[in-house]
Amino acid sequence: MAEKFSKFRDPGTGIQVFLTPVAASTSSSSSWSGSFSIASVIFTPVFILLGLIRAIVGGLFWGMYLISGNSALLRVVLGALGFISLAVERVSPGTSGRSAGGRNKQDFNKNAQEAKKGDLVMANHSSYFDLLILAYLYPGLKFVLPVIGDGVKEEMGKYESTSGVGAGASARRTPKKNAMSANTRIVTPSSASATSSSSSTEIPILGYVILPLSSALRFIGALPPSQSQLSTLTIHQDLNSTLKSSSSPLAFFPEVVTSNNRALLTVPTLPSSPPEALKATHIVTLKYAPPTTTSTTSVYSVPSAANSITRHLANVVFLSNPLRSVAIRQATMAKMQEQTQNWPEDVVGFMSSMARLKRTSIAWWTKREFLIMVQGRNRRV
Repeated sequence: MAEKFSKFRDPGTGIQVFLTPVAASTSSSSSWSGSFSIASVIFTPVFILLGLIRAIVGGLFWGMYLISGNSALLRVVLGALGFISLAVERVSPGTSGRSAGGRNKQDFNKNAQEAKKGDLVMANHSSYFDLLILAYLYPGLKFVLPVIGDGVKEEMGKYESTSGVGAGASARRTPKKNAMSANTRIVTPSSASATSSSSSTEIPILGYVILPLSSALRFIGALPPSQSQLSTLTIHQDLNSTLKSSSSPLAFFPEVVTSNNRALLTVPTLPSSPPEALKATHIVTLKYAPPTTTSTTSVYSVPSAANSITRHLANVVFLSNPLRSVAIRQATMAKMQEQTQNWPEDVVGFMSSMARLKRTSIAWWTKREFLIMVQGRNRRV
């Protein structure tokens, strides 16, 4: 008999942390289903026509950004992707939760504190949109990614070559509709060939690397980069040396890998106390609107053959409502406010209350086993 909860469902909250969210089912009413079918026929041609304009405008300004590095250009790119409004709700460091004071929704660029050299931006992570939004909100921002050993990636090598992790990968087969949703019950593979016994054990982090936006996008949805993937770049020993070496503010995702925007993974990667080189911590939470029958989810947590970044982006641009939303909250803590011996707990606890995201006991390295399982499942479809 199938297990009621798999290892990818947090036992404390019952939340599946990796599966892609899908729109609420409309199959309960045949009349509603018929209405949505008619709406799809009517709106899809409109979405495609608008998508052509959005693709041209967004692609043009993305190319200009790659050449100039001007983060203001990303505002047009985000607008073309559907994020017309990007209001940021500021939260005072001493407040959290539903009844907290000190909140003020405002124009980020005019009123919020800018990130500077020695500052670290930390956010929850569920999509490549996260990177675009942060890079726009914090001009000059670069991204810090953990680095893992090449041996860890050997098990995932075949997955990355067949499932379309890269932005330019193409889909090879299409799984059944809604076959992998956030409501799906998953059974962990029991065979040794499908899942090694060490897959759920902690993956050592060898160091950290600093990447620009365009390079960091390569690793969305997958495991962190390995040494061989960064042969020409400097790998820093820890976050402190990483901060010291950078002339720009840095962004770091404590969850390390993408989850599905329903809860937070545990964060054992942070040191117990703030790095000496850290000047201020900017905590940002991003919570995307749920998908609908006319709008693809903004979450991109599971790369696969049928869901490469390119394919997901095409669905967003050509087959979805041109308007999408994200709730952004931000708080800035000066180093003097971070005199703590349990920095990870403080950061994630505050992040959880800011976005009202539940915390789970699932760590980022569990995603290796999850991706292997998805790979095996796609081969059987």
